[in-house]
Amino acid sequence: MSGPAIAARVKDVFVADVPPQAAAAIIFIWIASFLDYYLTVFQVAHGGLELNPILAPFFHHLEYQKALLVKTALTFPGICVLSAFFRHSIAMRAIYGILVVYACLLVYHAFNIIA
Repeated sequence: MSGPAIAARVKDVFVADVPPQAAAAIIFIWIASFLDYYLTVFQVAHGGLELNPILAPFFHHLEYQKALLVKTALTFPGICVLSAFFRHSIAMRAIYGILVVYACLLVYHAFNIIA
């Protein structure tokens, strides 16, 4: 496959008409990821613990900027993949599954802040 053909294929993948429902779900995931980070910072600052084993060492050593960098590095590629393959049913199931997980996580944070 030649360079222009590859470029055209990549363009077709990323310049697709994303349905509003899929776009809203992807945007919610991105926003929820950052909300999770900031709520985790708030809870750690008030004596809470980070339960994510990948991010916990950064929060334990109060390296919040590194934690944000790692969280972004883990979230962004996944969002790109889901955005590129939203037409496939497995990708949409993954998007809805991630939506449910983040919704539950944000409710968990809210209960911890209120309590």
